[in-house]
Amino acid sequence: MHRLYFRRHRTPRLLTLAKTLLIGCLMLSSAMAFGDAKTLSWQDLLPELDDTLDLSDGIRWGERVRLDLNDKDVRIPGFIVPLEYKESEIVTRFLLVPYFGACIHEPPPPPNQTIYAVYEPGYELEEIWQPVWIEGTISASRVEEDLATASYSVSAVAIEPY
Repeated sequence: MHRLYFRRHRTPRLLTLAKTLLIGCLMLSSAMAFGDAKTLSWQDLLPELDDTLDLSDGIRWGERVRLDLNDKDVRIPGFIVPLEYKESEIVTRFLLVPYFGACIHEPPPPPNQTIYAVYEPGYELEEIWQPVWIEGTISASRVEEDLATASYSVSAVAIEPY
């Protein structure tokens, strides 16, 4: 009788422990996949307004960039404005913008609030109004497209729904 009681009550504990370990491993692998990338907000793309900023150099505020972000692995949310499709809904080149409708229904944001991105595998864009996270290496490089000019570029390695 003692053995039967032990088996019956031990199994749920083992099952709970196994579930906890599995969830922990999944969270760790997800954190490792995105662990090296610094999460940015759109505000982070703007240079800091401090005493070292020279505003008399003729560069408009909307075109100023942060050079310290060059070659950094970043993760940032936004909305995709497609530029090139691999197939009917697989986007490979796009502009990432901070709000829905930018460049399509509304004027484009300033160049330092627009990111030109390339994602070679392609991303299936089911809903244009769905925000996404993109992850990749950012650089301050100007790209002019018909829809807008971007002051930053990202070579994306991952895209997922927000």
